[in-house]
Amino acid sequence: MKRLIVLLVVLLIAALPAMAEAAEFTPYDYHVMYSANGKFVVYDFPDVRLYLPAEWEDAITVEQTDTGVAFFQTASYDKFLQDGLPEGGFLFKLRASEDERFRELPEYEYIGFSESANLHFYLSLPSDYEAYVYDADIRAEYDEMSRQIGQIAETAKIARSMHFYTEGIESTDAGMS
Repeated sequence: MKRLIVLLVVLLIAALPAMAEAAEFTPYDYHVMYSANGKFVVYDFPDVRLYLPAEWEDAITVEQTDTGVAFFQTASYDKFLQDGLPEGGFLFKLRASEDERFRELPEYEYIGFSESANLHFYLSLPSDYEAYVYDADIRAEYDEMSRQIGQIAETAKIARSMHFYTEGIESTDAGMS
């Protein structure tokens, strides 16, 4: 098993330059992985690794855009869509900035600075309450998820750009977005 892993790592390292030429990565491309202990759902970006609580696995909707990756509580998101309102249930958005103007935002959690990408990473947070308030269970789930965002920012790790590390983490079939 260890030989297979070493062989896969060597092949990946050999293929990275060709992959980088074929398709340029953005700071918002990601792999979804799981920690060996099952406590986290790990979103591995080129420069940042986010550790989300394992119970979030089936409770979030993730949308990647040119300006970041937004995380929504699925229950609120779906209820708002049923009511004809887009993007309810917003929890946070991973964003990157070349300067520190993001510090003027009313709500954000700073992750750190990536020297290899020369970017500041942060989580922009909602300025309004985004839960679907007409269902007590959905609202309680949203409130619990919101309380965990600070911990997600605190446990986030800055990684070297263009590398998706898998130390102690098993990759899933989710692959790259």
